[in-house]
Amino acid sequence: MRSISRVLARKGLSDNAMVRQVQTLFRLSGTKQPNRGFEYNRAITNWRWQVLRSAMKFVGVLLVGAVMAMTASPLAAAHVGAYLDGGGAGETGLITLRVPGESDKPPTTKVEVRIPDDIQIRTVRVQPIAGWTIDITKKKTNPTIFRDDGTAVNEVVSSVTWTATGPGIMPGQFDDFVLEAGPLPDVEALTLPTFQTFADGSTDAWTDTAPEETDPEYPAPSVSLAVGPETPLDGGNGGSGLTSVIAWTALGFAVIAVALGLFAIDRARRSAESASLGATATPRGSEITE
Repeated sequence: MRSISRVLARKGLSDNAMVRQVQTLFRLSGTKQPNRGFEYNRAITNWRWQVLRSAMKFVGVLLVGAVMAMTASPLAAAHVGAYLDGGGAGETGLITLRVPGESDKPPTTKVEVRIPDDIQIRTVRVQPIAGWTIDITKKKTNPTIFRDDGTAVNEVVSSVTWTATGPGIMPGQFDDFVLEAGPLPDVEALTLPTFQTFADGSTDAWTDTAPEETDPEYPAPSVSLAVGPETPLDGGNGGSGLTSVIAWTALGFAVIAVALGLFAIDRARRSAESASLGATATPRGSEITE
């Protein structure tokens, strides 16, 4: 029968080297040291499995956190979002403004979206919505602009306001406000400052145009006019660049940890097989000594 020393030699370790390695592990953990070769191998395998279980629990937490961050909806973030369907610079597009009812505030009773002073949109048509009245405000053009046929345009749209005739948007709910606007300006992104008024008279001004990486508290909704239709920007969607970075980083670490965990499982399995072989090949009374 082969002795335990042959098993260890096949693994590239001498008896004394394995003993020193195992004794160090037990000394650090404060565990009583066994003195049989089989018990040493079994103890090493158990220790590896304990480390692996702890690592896999940590991986699970990372994966859950990453998935929750990546799948967080605009409503959960309680941000006003804007979405563009069709149209680009110089064309007419359908813009949807999604307004959530914030859980810690009264119902939303008024929504006003303003067109920036440097943007000139000649025509806006609004989709009717039950329980709300709609008011479109215009401003004088300065300087006067002209249509393609040479006709002068003296007014452009400055704001659109929806006012609730009923309870409005209740906390935990949301509503979509749709308008058709054109011609859209020749810019990469159209920012739409929005004011959300609540039943108690307070107002949230969604007007912050800081870079999305800074995760502003009240980001102004915006739609992209440069990357094609139906492509909401992160800021307009109620998310943030910072959240995406954190989520993808966590997911990356989780994938790496899973790979390491699978490698550790394979190592533990091989160690268990070696331990069984050593236990079979070693006489019952054999001991390892330094």
